[in-house]
Amino acid sequence: MADRPADRLSGGELQRVWLATCLAQDTRVLLLDEPTTFLDLRYQVETLDLVRELADDHGVAVGVVLHDLNQAAAIGDHVVLLHQGEVCAGGPPDEVLTGENLTRVYGIRIEVGVDPATGTLTARPIGRHTRQPSELLPRTR
Repeated sequence: MADRPADRLSGGELQRVWLATCLAQDTRVLLLDEPTTFLDLRYQVETLDLVRELADDHGVAVGVVLHDLNQAAAIGDHVVLLHQGEVCAGGPPDEVLTGENLTRVYGIRIEVGVDPATGTLTARPIGRHTRQPSELLPRTR
């Protein structure tokens, strides 16, 4: 990527270049806005693992804006939930990312559970429908 102009990079490649640029500054504070946007699943996981490693092993203070609730729950020590530009809740993920808070903020029913494999919170949007998915499908004759 070093020899290619920025306008020749994909969105994901450009995102990774921006992150590398931030890391090259060897700063003690890193603020990232949607660092996983445009990234394939592998690079999303690698980026979030790197962010967690910077905080845990290198003492970097990291602030990350994420719209993916599961990603926020997986890497955040402290999360802030915003609603219409105002802080709705702040604290540890398990106290902030509750079904009640998320349902109120997003205006759709959201269930929160714990992933048995990782032990992290998972948010699952249910939506406005209370029927089972099979009931929402068109019926065939």
